[in-house]
Amino acid sequence: MKKLTMLLCAACVCLMLIPCMTAFAAEDTRPPNNVNITVVMPEIVIAPEPEEPELAEPTPALITMFPIDVTEIRDGGNWQIIKTYELNAFESPLDIPQTSFERSGWTFTLTDILRKESANAETRAHTETITLDTDTKELEKILSLLSPTMDYTAEDGFVGILSLDVTSVKVETAGTKTSSYTMTVTREYPNLSTNDTSLVPKTVTDRGTTYTLAGVDWKAGNYITVDYERIPEYYTAVATYNATGYSTKVTGYTTTAEYSGTLAKLSQGKTYYTAYFLGEEIRTPLEMVNLPAPTPSPEPVDDPAEEPAEEPATVPGDEPEPTTDPVDKTGEDSAETRSGALFAIIPIAAAVAGGAYYYFKKRKGQTHNEETDNPAAGSDDDGGDGDTGSGG
Repeated sequence: MKKLTMLLCAACVCLMLIPCMTAFAAEDTRPPNNVNITVVMPEIVIAPEPEEPELAEPTPALITMFPIDVTEIRDGGNWQIIKTYELNAFESPLDIPQTSFERSGWTFTLTDILRKESANAETRAHTETITLDTDTKELEKILSLLSPTMDYTAEDGFVGILSLDVTSVKVETAGTKTSSYTMTVTREYPNLSTNDTSLVPKTVTDRGTTYTLAGVDWKAGNYITVDYERIPEYYTAVATYNATGYSTKVTGYTTTAEYSGTLAKLSQGKTYYTAYFLGEEIRTPLEMVNLPAPTPSPEPVDDPAEEPAEEPATVPGDEPEPTTDPVDKTGEDSAETRSGALFAIIPIAAAVAGGAYYYFKKRKGQTHNEETDNPAAGSDDDGGDGDTGSGG
């Protein structure tokens, strides 16, 4: 009787699973799995891509010019770096580094370059002497002819304003002219007996100059009467003597004066270039991360038949081989899913049948133990079961 009951239970379970199996079988219209479809693809020879020549890494530019001054200015959220370069006549402003650079999390970019030239000034003391020709030697008249200052330019490029040094003014004779003239002296010789020129000296000396007789004038004095004639009693000779004299005359004067002061010379110096770099803070962009959706917790299942079946372990040799068939596999994937579900139901049914068998077997053992403990009850039960009675 108990064996019959167990068989009936197993049959009921199988009957319950038949509709599910039939539905899966109806939906599975694929050809059997043992049919292999071979797709022959023409052999495509892919020519190897030509290897691109390796580009040599660019050699970083060598910095040949360095700043003489670096200034940093921070104003609120701004940061500026100012670099000053000093160039001589043989350096080019193209050598000034103009590329952007990073510092302390900031990127600095060149915005402007300003140029400024400087000049070198050389000075020295100088005294310039001038010469002026005048017709007088009076200092007051000469100073009126001289300028108090003068602009001076030297041959080597030094220039300046010089001032007159009054104490240096000197006046000298520019030249002389010698001329001759006649000098005359007069001499009187009185009380001469006659007006004979021989009685008069032919030369006389006066102040070291010798004069020569040039002429004689006679004067008669104290007339007397002799033989009824008036004759002079004596004569006076007035002699004139001449000599040649020489005189020297100044033709002009030369005045010299000195002007003193400081001269300066400007020469081209060095050129200064100021480069302005404006900073911008480096900010890392935020990355958007897609978080996985929360998995809903499965609801508790009371029926053992509805528990999810364990997935069969995958044997290393049973993995499906990749295929090169370009046909769409959406339908095949659905069929394989149904086939997998069908094969999953069979173990579930076997597990349910085994559980029922185990349950009834255990139940049978409990009944047997009760019959052993109560022989009277067991005899009655055995009497009703022909198989057991005959076995006893």
